[in-house]
Amino acid sequence: MPIYEFRCQDCGERFEKLCFSARDEKDARCPRCGSTRTSKEFSSFACGLGGGGLGFGSCGSGRPGGFGFG
Repeated sequence: MPIYEFRCQDCGERFEKLCFSARDEKDARCPRCGSTRTSKEFSSFACGLGGGGLGFGSCGSGRPGGFGFG
């Protein structure tokens, strides 16, 4: 289940929401002001595939700056 980032169009608050369906995305409510006037934001992601290190910003290639695609 994806976690999306939203921004409130009324107060500017940025927040995350776990969305199980498209309806959850439509019903995103700002935790600061309660507004439903929100928009989905582009966001980055992190993944880790085990091994050493934190796994943030790479997807397991084991090479500096690698992304695990080859």
